[in-house]
Amino acid sequence: MSKQVLALLIGFFVMVDAIAVGSRYVEEFHPAVVVSERDKKIVVVFLKNNFKESIKNDHVASGEIYYIQVRPLAPDLKYVWKVEGDQISSVFFFKWKSVGRAGKSMFVLTKTVVSNRLFEGYSYSVMELPIILEGDTLSLNFFPGDHPDAALQNCYEGVYLEEGRVVTCAYKNADDIKKYLALQDG
Repeated sequence: MSKQVLALLIGFFVMVDAIAVGSRYVEEFHPAVVVSERDKKIVVVFLKNNFKESIKNDHVASGEIYYIQVRPLAPDLKYVWKVEGDQISSVFFFKWKSVGRAGKSMFVLTKTVVSNRLFEGYSYSVMELPIILEGDTLSLNFFPGDHPDAALQNCYEGVYLEEGRVVTCAYKNADDIKKYLALQDG
């Protein structure tokens, strides 16, 4: 990474930290991730939204995903999509091989505490963000019209309290999800 790019990134994260210290609304949700494809590179940042504590009657997403292209340098911060969940458990990549889906995607695994009169435990969900290379531009996108794989959404682990039934989520880590995706990729 060039010295100019490194300086830009350090400046960006100092700015984010300064905003977070002076504001109750933004903080790091997950460490930044570098995405490379050929000679292009972006840095993906995950920002936590703390509005949940001050806004009571409307839904507020837990966080948001942004990226900045660093090779070639295009210092525009781009919004990708919202993050639902108490925490980001894992960020990982999978390269699709099948004709209809060929290409690389970044996956974000979230974990949410579930505690109510029916269930005590966690819910895991996975979000796919395709990585798109067009000319000199590398981008990360979310397509809200795409239907997520139901097996990777709201996968519960814990206890159904009324029945005492214990359930285990088969897709709560990157390795198990990658195995599942490989089977789907056939």
